[in-house]
Amino acid sequence: MKEKVAIVLAHPDDAELRCYGTICKYLDEGKECILLIASSGEHGISIREEQGKNVLLDKKLREEETLLAFAGLSISFRFLHQKDGYMEYGRDLIHAIESELIEMQPDIIITHYPDSYGVDHQDHTSIGKAVLNCSSRINSVKKILLCDPLKTVRSGFMPNYFVDITDYFDKKMMALECQKSQGGRFYLEENFHKTKGLFYAANLSYELARSEHFFEAYEMYICYE
Repeated sequence: MKEKVAIVLAHPDDAELRCYGTICKYLDEGKECILLIASSGEHGISIREEQGKNVLLDKKLREEETLLAFAGLSISFRFLHQKDGYMEYGRDLIHAIESELIEMQPDIIITHYPDSYGVDHQDHTSIGKAVLNCSSRINSVKKILLCDPLKTVRSGFMPNYFVDITDYFDKKMMALECQKSQGGRFYLEENFHKTKGLFYAANLSYELARSEHFFEAYEMYICYE
């Protein structure tokens, strides 16, 4: 039976930013991957926000950008349609996620690192905490990986699980190019991901970094077999 991976994240583009290479690798290893996106990211207005216009994006637009980013990959999608920017850790959010995970019965979960300092996006922290809460009641779960936040050092993130995504790095960049509505964000740029990927490589081995291996990093919360 295939191992099942549930990727539970807050917004469209979160998977592309944090774990796209890992998902590609897991799919190549024969794992079944399901991406559960909590909101449609309607407040992610990027360039229009910088111009001072208080507008919302079309929810379908951002969902379609992520569907396009994963086109050609055998991954399933589910959208919870929570309110972008207003997700709160509590009963309702836990119930919404737990219902999905009970149905999925995943072996592995990838989700957000719950940043207790408040540096990362508030939705990310709410999702991470909700997943950790309800996953403790789902017996199929054997491994939980917490994605690196945007500001890793300030958030207290301590990576201890690294995935070599060198073979998938170009695919990751192509996926990020699908996020047209987010144009102008520094964290969509190739140099940002190269720098971060090499930084994680250097923490493992200088030779890996010198030979331009790129890694995605996680804080492994639980792992047993």
